[in-house]
Amino acid sequence: MSAEDEFDKLWRRIKEVERSIREYVEDEFRRALEDVRNELRSINRMLMPSWSHEGYLRPLYAVKDVGRAYIIYIDLPKVDEGTIDVRFRNNLVMIRAKLKEGLKISSWSGRGGEVKFHEYREVIELPVRIDPSKVRVNVKRSRVQIVVHK
Repeated sequence: MSAEDEFDKLWRRIKEVERSIREYVEDEFRRALEDVRNELRSINRMLMPSWSHEGYLRPLYAVKDVGRAYIIYIDLPKVDEGTIDVRFRNNLVMIRAKLKEGLKISSWSGRGGEVKFHEYREVIELPVRIDPSKVRVNVKRSRVQIVVHK
């Protein structure tokens, strides 16, 4: 093998290593950026009020990534289970449900008045586009489980 062939072989190997390093750095950057986005979404969710003067509450929920699907757990105490409405648009899950009976709380409004709640509302954003035909919704004792297959 000539020196020129050896040089070409070495040069190709250097280019392969360079490409591998670039792909690795790009993948790590994408992962880190997605982690930052998820953290910001979580912080934003924590800072949002859990109720509105318009008469609705935001339910507690958790999203779990289990590989081939996302599982969303939603707690809806005092809900009228027959009114639970779950809809999907693009990568959003929208939940509405009426309370069995209205809930009044005084002094929560910050204005010395009374706040009346009559339903739950929430919009949950997932990192994938949702195919409604691949979604399973289970309701049991005021708890909703939504399985969204990727």
